[in-house]
Amino acid sequence: MNNVVPGTLVDFSDLNISINSRQFPLLQPAAKNALRRAIQNRGTTMGINSGYRTCAQQYLLRRWFEYGNPCGFQAVAQPGSSSHESGLALDLADWGGWRPYLETQGWVWYGWGDVVHFSFPGIPIGNIEIKAFQTLWNRNHLNDQIDADGLYGLETASKLSISPSEGFGGDPGLRILRLASPFMRGGDVRRVQKKLKEGGYLNNDSDVEGIYGPITEAAVRKFQTNEGITVDGVVGPDTYRKLGI
Repeated sequence: MNNVVPGTLVDFSDLNISINSRQFPLLQPAAKNALRRAIQNRGTTMGINSGYRTCAQQYLLRRWFEYGNPCGFQAVAQPGSSSHESGLALDLADWGGWRPYLETQGWVWYGWGDVVHFSFPGIPIGNIEIKAFQTLWNRNHLNDQIDADGLYGLETASKLSISPSEGFGGDPGLRILRLASPFMRGGDVRRVQKKLKEGGYLNNDSDVEGIYGPITEAAVRKFQTNEGITVDGVVGPDTYRKLGI
């Protein structure tokens, strides 16, 4: 999120909290300041069940809620509309004990419909998070683009459902390489060509010249075919990974 809008979320793990490694201790700055005061006033450790969520996490929770609700959630919002995705919500273990301290600092208890949930007034940013996912999808799927409009709908849901749980992988600093006009050039092209030559997809030393031309694209397509990945002549995350880059 901070890559899209810098400074939107801040880490609150420096406060007196107990949170497991699967959670993200992130809040909007004003929410953190109010939380700090509440914790200081009570003088005890706050146990947190859930804090910031990515849209992918919210998608999974919503799916579980809709199909059997095995975790027994009282309420789960649609992706893009949860205050957890905006860094404005916490689910607490000792919600009753913390309620007066949090409410004094401006936090709002949801009520009996979701007793563990507290939210803080602020600017919702769930649409920015959805747009960040849509942009990430498009960056990694040049031939399967979706609208990066920040709106959660059937198209975005379908892409979330098939996105790898470990992320798209790859070095975010690597360029997507493809046949273009003018030809793409650089050390990254040469690196790919070197791997292709090592695998027998390029035959001559002169082919490893750092220019992404038709010969390199043809070699990439042959490599992709043999590796069983999308054959498009484009060097993206999957192709980089298969090349060992």
